[in-house]
Amino acid sequence: MFRCELCQAVVPAGVRTSRVILVTRSKTYVERGRQPMERGGPRGRGRSSGGKSKFDKGGEGSEIVREAAVCPKCAAQHEQDEEIKQQQLINSSPETGESDSES
Repeated sequence: MFRCELCQAVVPAGVRTSRVILVTRSKTYVERGRQPMERGGPRGRGRSSGGKSKFDKGGEGSEIVREAAVCPKCAAQHEQDEEIKQQQLINSSPETGESDSES
């Protein structure tokens, strides 16, 4: 049993919770670990063969800022709203490479 964070309705026991992402932000990740070329050296001399540190080159991505536990009805509504937003973004984006002035 839980309370939907969008409509505030109490959902009965046995109904699965759905999690929806409400807010995200873009994030740039810095590289972690040593460069692959810096790790060199003779094998087996002076270092233990313990866990190898992995190199992560970093990059760009997105982070979840806020998510909500919602009832199935609100989850379906949220999914429909997101699809409509995506369609509006696709339709409103300018098309490149094509000109309407062909006669």
